[in-house]
Amino acid sequence: MATTNYQNYQSPWLYGYNQPPTMSNQNGMNFNAQFPQQNTNNLMVVPINGGEATANAYPVASGNTVMLIDFEIGKFWLKSNVNGIPQRLRPFLFKEELSEQPQQVRQPATNVSREEFDKLSMSVSSLSDNVNKLIAELGGTTNE
Repeated sequence: MATTNYQNYQSPWLYGYNQPPTMSNQNGMNFNAQFPQQNTNNLMVVPINGGEATANAYPVASGNTVMLIDFEIGKFWLKSNVNGIPQRLRPFLFKEELSEQPQQVRQPATNVSREEFDKLSMSVSSLSDNVNKLIAELGGTTNE
């Protein structure tokens, strides 16, 4: 069986051919500048079914946080993984936020008695007569 001797192998970068750039100041460019760190805490929202058992079983990648929402039971969990170490599962409940005084929705009346209808009809007729009299006094024409 033949073996290969790598002791005599010479890297093409050894003599400066196609040498990769270094972090030094080349051509007036500063490669040692400080770059802002990216936010590594990524939040992902995932709808689930099955409650806390499903939330516990859901895998989370290192450096991420997942919001697991179960709409059927009105609950959600935050699950994090920091540097490969899973964090405590944090449960939350959905709660409807009500205003201080709930608005009352007025239901329209569906039935009106005959007496109420006749009374309203007479009031409208009286108002109509008064409007026509005022228009005639001002010299206009009425809608009769």
